[in-house]
Amino acid sequence: MSDVPGIDITLHGQDHLFTFWNELNAKEQSEILNDISKINFSTLGRIFDAPPNCSSGIDDRLLPPNPEICKSLSELRTSQPLLLERYLSTALRAVSENKVAVLLLAGGQGTRLGVSYPKGLYKPNLPSGRSLYQLQAERLHRVSHLCKEKFGKTPSITWYIMTSEHTKETTVQFFKSSNYFGHNCDNIVFFEQYTLPAFSLDGRILLQTKSKLTSAPDGNGGLYRALKERGILDDMKLRGIEYVQIYCVDNILVKVPDLHFIGYCIENNADCAAEVVQKLDPEEPLGVVGVVDGQYQVVEYSEISPVTASLRVNQYDSHNNAHNSNNGETSRLVYSHGNICVHFTTRSFLERVCQDDIQMKMRYHRAQKKVNCIDLQTGELIVPQKPNAIKFEKFAFDVFPFAHRFFIWEVPRDEQFSPLKNGPGAIKDCPKTARLDLLNYHTRLAENAGAILVNHSSTSNGNGHVDNVHDKPLIEISPLITYSGENLTCLKGVEIHGLNRLEQDIETGKPILVSCEMNGDI
Repeated sequence: MSDVPGIDITLHGQDHLFTFWNELNAKEQSEILNDISKINFSTLGRIFDAPPNCSSGIDDRLLPPNPEICKSLSELRTSQPLLLERYLSTALRAVSENKVAVLLLAGGQGTRLGVSYPKGLYKPNLPSGRSLYQLQAERLHRVSHLCKEKFGKTPSITWYIMTSEHTKETTVQFFKSSNYFGHNCDNIVFFEQYTLPAFSLDGRILLQTKSKLTSAPDGNGGLYRALKERGILDDMKLRGIEYVQIYCVDNILVKVPDLHFIGYCIENNADCAAEVVQKLDPEEPLGVVGVVDGQYQVVEYSEISPVTASLRVNQYDSHNNAHNSNNGETSRLVYSHGNICVHFTTRSFLERVCQDDIQMKMRYHRAQKKVNCIDLQTGELIVPQKPNAIKFEKFAFDVFPFAHRFFIWEVPRDEQFSPLKNGPGAIKDCPKTARLDLLNYHTRLAENAGAILVNHSSTSNGNGHVDNVHDKPLIEISPLITYSGENLTCLKGVEIHGLNRLEQDIETGKPILVSCEMNGDI
C-alpha cells in the first residue's frame, strides 16, 4: 500500500481495491483514485452495518389507512361530480400560475425490456410509434392548452427529469434530437442521482474492472439527496413552484400531471400524498399503503403474510378489528391501496425531508443481486449465476412517515396504471399489455364521445365480446387532442373499423382520423 499516494483505506477494510495497482498505467491509476476519492467510507460502513428495516411481525403492527384520508376518482364521478370538477379547476389554476411541476424518475435502463438504452426511449409499438417520453411530453402540452383555454395564458410547467450515470447522456441527447418535443428547453431540467458501490456479501466493495469500482444508482429514493445537492430545491424556489408530482417513467397510462389528484391534494392542504390503484389479488407483487406503528408507509407485498394479504372487508384482522367497506362491498381486500409510484408533495415538504436529520432516519434497503465483478485472485471477470452482491437503495415512498398531512387518491387501473417492466416475451407488464391497455382506454374514450365501434368478428364467445383482438376496433388518440376524453366531438357518429389513429393536423390543429394496418403484434 505504500505505493499508493495519499490514500489509506486499510482502516475501512477496503485495501483490496488496490490489488491491481502495480498493473495499472497512469491513466488507470488516476481513474481508480478518482472513484475512491468520491467515497465517504465511514458513511458506507454505517450503511452496510445498519440493521435491515424491521419487517418482522409487521402483521401485528399494520393497520389499513383511515378512510377519511382516502378518496376514489371512480366513486366521486358517481357521487360528487361537482367536487371532482372543483378539484380539476383548482389544479388548473395552480398550473396556470406556474406553481406545479412534474418530476420524472428516469434513472433505470431498459435491461428487463431487452434493450440497452433508458426506459423512456422505449417505443412499445403503438400505431403512432410514440416513445414513453413523447407520450408524457405531449400530455404536458395538452394540460398547458387546457390552462390557456380556461385562463387565457399558457403556463410554464417545469419538467424535472432525474437520470442516473447510465441514462443521463442518452436521455439528454434524445430530448435534444427531438427538439424537446416542442417544449421550451429551459423548462426541462435534467439532474443526476448519486450512486453507491456494490458490496460482496462480506462487505467488500466489488471492482468492475481492475481500475474501476462497481456502482449502481441509489434507488429512486436517492431523489431527495439529489434534490438538495444538485440545486434542484433552489431552482424550484426561484421558479415559484409550490406543488410537485413525482412519477416513474414506465407507466404508459400516467397522467402528467394528474389534475384531479393535484386538486384534491391542494384543497386538503396535503403535504404528501400517494396515488394508488385497488389491489385485487393478494398475491399481486404490488406494495400497499398502510399504517405501521402509527405512521403511513408502503409495505412491500413480500413483507405481509399471506393471511393478512388475503384479509377482506367485513372480516377480522389480527387485532380482532372488523373492517367494513364504505360502499357495502365485501370483496375488497383490507390492504388494497396498491402503490403505483405517483406521489404528490409540496415544495416545503421536500425541503424538510431533504435535510440531513431526516435523511439519516431513512434507512437503506438492501437487496442481493448478481453483479459482474473482477476476481481478486485471477483478475478475470466473474459473471455470477446466483446473487453475489449487496446493493443499497432508498425508495421515493420512504418519506411518507414524515408527512404531517398525508392523503390517498385512488384511480381506475384500466385508465391510469399499466407498467412496462418486462420484455416482449413476458405475459404481463410487457410491451403488449401496455400497448393494449392504452389502445383499449382510448377506444373507450372514443365510444364515450359517440364513436360507433364496428366489429368484424367471426369468433365470438357468445357474450358479445370479441375473442380475437385483430377483429376489435381500436384507436390511439394523440395526447395533444385530449387529456381525459374532452375535445372528441369529432368522433360522434363516426364508425371505427380496425386499427386507427386520431392525430392533430399540423397545419390546422384539428383532429384527423387515420386508418392503420393491423400489426400482428397488436
